[in-house]
Amino acid sequence: MLSKNTRKSCLRRLRGAVTGLVAGGALAFPGTAMAQEIALYKIVDLSLITEALDGFKAAVLAAKPDATFKEYDAQGQANLFPTIARQIVRDAPDLVAVIGTPVVLATVQQVQHAGSDLPVIFIAMGDPVGAGIAESLDAPGGTATGTTDWVPPEATLATLRAALPELEKIGTIWDPANQNGKVFHDELAGAVESAGLDLVDVSIGSPGEVFMASQSLSGRADVIVIGPDSAIIQGLPAVGSAALKSKTPLIITAGDLETPGVLMSLGVKYSELGSLAGDMAVAVLDGTAPGTIPIIGPKGVTVSINGETKTALGLEITDDFSGVNQ
Repeated sequence: MLSKNTRKSCLRRLRGAVTGLVAGGALAFPGTAMAQEIALYKIVDLSLITEALDGFKAAVLAAKPDATFKEYDAQGQANLFPTIARQIVRDAPDLVAVIGTPVVLATVQQVQHAGSDLPVIFIAMGDPVGAGIAESLDAPGGTATGTTDWVPPEATLATLRAALPELEKIGTIWDPANQNGKVFHDELAGAVESAGLDLVDVSIGSPGEVFMASQSLSGRADVIVIGPDSAIIQGLPAVGSAALKSKTPLIITAGDLETPGVLMSLGVKYSELGSLAGDMAVAVLDGTAPGTIPIIGPKGVTVSINGETKTALGLEITDDFSGVNQ
């Protein structure tokens, strides 16, 4: 007797073959539609993640109104990353969409371990090639593809200096265990050095250390830059509180601009990245191999300013400086 995973695998291959025949006019079944099951796996509950997943679901439902979704939330707990991924593979949906680099890694590893061909669509992953998920952006290979929210730290720093030209000491908080955070930190360090500036960095081992790390930057940095690191973003209110108290501008590349203390967001539209990933999911559900679909990145940097924080810090910044939406 075939296992559920094997049955699902056979059905996916059959669906792809049938789709090709229907598209070519060889087969036609008026009035028939096959409901497809999609797992949604998120690392933690954050507004930007909700925004991305809403964009993903809207894009899928526009093409496949009968599609169903089942959500899984790791709640930021590392011990749950592989456990939930393993359960998803056992549940054998038609496709899984994942957001958050650590859970993407866990999911792909569990798919490979099980010998499954479950398609994985990652949403807003920072560095899929560096993380070993894809062979290249143009041809990822394997069973995974998706979108990336990577904005080079060089671009972030250039935009930041255009807005605040007097900066000399760039502060940042990062989690060495987070692939996105590590890559962003390392590239930011290189960009800061090339610009002749100083980097003041503080690493953490858990979200609970974010507040102390933020306080330690008081008086040591002219600005605090937060990269695409889920642990730091989860503790963003603590960072904002410490930054506001020390009158230090806080710049984020992901997270909620309205968080008290955040001055500026230099990031991407996560609803757009979710929607693009949804289009990829539709193509995969229709039979396209995920490894042949190029990974798509953001179209540019969107700069937004928190007016309340700007006033509280007594800064004069306009929206028309060089680097906006570049």
